[in-house]
Amino acid sequence: MRHFFTVLLLITALFPAWAQVEGEVIKGQVILADTQLPAVKVKLQINGVTFTTDRAGYFFVPQGQVNDDTMVQISDEHYHSVVMPLKQGMVIALKPMHDDVGTIVLSLSELDADDGETQSTPGLLFSSGDAFSSLAGYSWGPYWFRQRGYQSSYTQVFMDGVNMAHPEKGYASWSIWGGLNDVTRNKETTYNIAPVDFSFSNIGGATNIITKPSQQRPGFKASYSLSNSSYSNRVMMTYSTGLMDNGWAFTVSGSRRWAQEGYVEGTSYDAWAGFFGAEKRFNENHSVQLTALIAPYKRGQQGATVQEIYDLKDNNLYNPYWGYQKGEKRNSRIKSSMIPQFVLNDVYKFNERLKLKTAVGYSFGKEARTALNWYDAQDPRPDYYRYLPSFQYQQGNDIAGNLMTELWTNGSFGQLDFDHFYQINYNSIETNPDGDGEITGARSHYIIERRQNDIQNLDINPTLVWDVNDQWKLTTGLQYEYYLGNNYNTVEDLLGGDYYVDIDNFADRDFTDPDMASNDLLSDSNIKQEGERIGHDYDAVINKASWWGQASKSFQKGSAYVGANLTNTSMYRYGNRMKGLFPENSYGKSEVLSFMDYGVKAGGEYFLTGRNVLTANGTYYTQAPYFQDAFVSVRTRNEAMENLVSSNVMSGDINYYYRGERFKGRVSAFYTRISDLTDVISYYDDSYNNFVNYALKGIGQEFSGIELGAEYQITDELRVKAAGTYAQYLYNANPLATTTVDNSAEKLSEGEIVYFDGYHVGGSPEIAGAVSVEYWSKNYWFVGLTANYLGKRYVTLNPARYTTRAINGNDYTFQPGSAEYLAIVDQEELDGAFTVDISAGKSWKIKDYIFRLNLNLNNVLNNENIVTTGFQQYRFDFLEGNPEKFDNKYYYAQGFRAFLNLSVSF
Repeated sequence: MRHFFTVLLLITALFPAWAQVEGEVIKGQVILADTQLPAVKVKLQINGVTFTTDRAGYFFVPQGQVNDDTMVQISDEHYHSVVMPLKQGMVIALKPMHDDVGTIVLSLSELDADDGETQSTPGLLFSSGDAFSSLAGYSWGPYWFRQRGYQSSYTQVFMDGVNMAHPEKGYASWSIWGGLNDVTRNKETTYNIAPVDFSFSNIGGATNIITKPSQQRPGFKASYSLSNSSYSNRVMMTYSTGLMDNGWAFTVSGSRRWAQEGYVEGTSYDAWAGFFGAEKRFNENHSVQLTALIAPYKRGQQGATVQEIYDLKDNNLYNPYWGYQKGEKRNSRIKSSMIPQFVLNDVYKFNERLKLKTAVGYSFGKEARTALNWYDAQDPRPDYYRYLPSFQYQQGNDIAGNLMTELWTNGSFGQLDFDHFYQINYNSIETNPDGDGEITGARSHYIIERRQNDIQNLDINPTLVWDVNDQWKLTTGLQYEYYLGNNYNTVEDLLGGDYYVDIDNFADRDFTDPDMASNDLLSDSNIKQEGERIGHDYDAVINKASWWGQASKSFQKGSAYVGANLTNTSMYRYGNRMKGLFPENSYGKSEVLSFMDYGVKAGGEYFLTGRNVLTANGTYYTQAPYFQDAFVSVRTRNEAMENLVSSNVMSGDINYYYRGERFKGRVSAFYTRISDLTDVISYYDDSYNNFVNYALKGIGQEFSGIELGAEYQITDELRVKAAGTYAQYLYNANPLATTTVDNSAEKLSEGEIVYFDGYHVGGSPEIAGAVSVEYWSKNYWFVGLTANYLGKRYVTLNPARYTTRAINGNDYTFQPGSAEYLAIVDQEELDGAFTVDISAGKSWKIKDYIFRLNLNLNNVLNNENIVTTGFQQYRFDFLEGNPEKFDNKYYYAQGFRAFLNLSVSF
């Protein structure tokens, strides 16, 4: 059974005659693990020399080229990598990339997150790598572990050679192909800047998801899953023809995941997915592939809140985003997406050594999320700070504080009151201007607005791979990307009203001229109905063209590589509305921002002995800022950040590998320095009594640490794995901040120093460890137990708290070192987390049908007090310097999680 073929399988002395030297030649064979048939024309690297198997899968190595420590290396896009000692008469059984052995069923809601504020690095990237990568991806991923601390934008994700990163945000959204597990298993992956054949790569590694129908397992597969996580049910079906005699191969796949309510109250889930792949192999030298997929979803979201509310509710999964409407639960924050993806991939081999791979990708569609909006009405958010008992006590109103405590704890308060919103709107009969006339009716003071982005994205990526000879390999490629994103708001639900008046709330408060409050002077009327556009409306236009190349050379004791890239990025904002506050700088095209970036990298590997390998990688590159950080207030006007520059990245790692017959291990040390980062934050600033844009420039970060992964095969059936990391993710510079009023562009401060140097970047554990024991029975069942610990976890920072303005407020001054001073500048360290996971499975074969049952039990100790991440609120009390007025907010992890999957394939 396939469960018992690991990445490599060594069978010695399969044929006794092989034990003898035949003409001073060492002879071996490569077979396919799932069929035992010969693997034809597979390339092996032995002491820097390339050998190719013949039609029977045999390879022959002159004895004069080897010694007792010589290793065999096989790196092929169709099979898992192999590194093993060379022996006379050896048989290497390759495991295809599409094999289900060790496949991890990922049902965790964290893998569906794609917010810049909430996304952890998806464990799916690294789940099939070495001990460290597999444990880090699966066991630590749900607790916001990011490998080496990097943000997701530093990890590249491609699909069939097309970059899947969102051009405005810089990271790939896994929900775009969520639910297509069966056809997205095959991957080429690296976890650092090491060479790959589809990109220059990045410090967080690169993954290319391969969906080729000819590489999918032929036949039909259906599965049904039960879960108590973000969704309750999942159905998936996949059919692949494999490569047929006429050169065609087809794959179709579909799924649905759904839940009336997930593990967090008020969160519904409904996601569909469809996939079609067609491949035509004209001959051994030419093939063309078309991939089309779509994965629409709609789900209710969860919000973070302060510890006081979790304690009042005695529920660490409290969600402030939902409430009752006529007795039914309704979530105000619904996230949805429908973005079809199309990829055309052409592979042409000019000869055995020269290959051209061309990928063209096109996507379009929409992503959206809803939220409450209100005008001239009480703040509807139940966790608004003025509704907390602590606020009343701070005001000296103990009676109100006791009353609020009673209302929170007895369940009378704490959720959205949709019936109240409807009642307020029903009773708000007003007359307002409407074009040349007037309208009288129920004016909605509360609405649900829809924040939408309609996208179009074109990628063209040709790549040339040239095996110059047995030692030299050159790879080079071009990448061009055009992106158009239309960002706008609409009225989703009037909540019982007749119309909505589309004006800027803050401008209406601050100015008497009604035109100043208008969101669009070009519109005949500010009166809007459901489905009509309100608020902001602008296009993000991005063009990106790059060249990259790398050269590698194999030696008898290792290999070395060098690489470089050049990238030109241009972007501009096009306003589709003329805002009353900025009539000269909101409508039309902004200046075009252009950045020329470059990068270099180098590294290699050295075989100390046949089993001991040392590798090193280093890189320096510059990277253009992302669109969302390039404008002072991208929602309202065309004003770009002043003196905007690319960030600088310098990174290196050194790795030691040991590859024994039973013991395998890796130890890595890494260091990364990133400088000149830019970030734009928009929030309500209490000291200025206004909504502001807080723009930071010159942010510097430093990541350093060690990683350890080890695996020991105690017996043929019993294996133990361990992984750990000890790291530091720190700010290493004090950025400068400029504060601008959102509704006037007035600069309230410029060059304000933010004292970040020495503080932790936050958001990801800096210490993590795991030990796993797995038993794989010869009777086709397995069970595994993993214990995990995560520590040194810090909340992310509000930069405004680390300024002189925060220490010396309007009516106070705190001396450095005082208790009040330390309370402001402190960075909270979250408690360490310990969890235990159990996995088990069983396979049966009945005639031509293969049944598999898999069970994953996570956090079996039901620890419900694990904070996955926390952050300081952007608001701060500049009047009294009380950091508890706007206390830290947290997300908590789910307690016990279970995922049961039953599949049948034939």
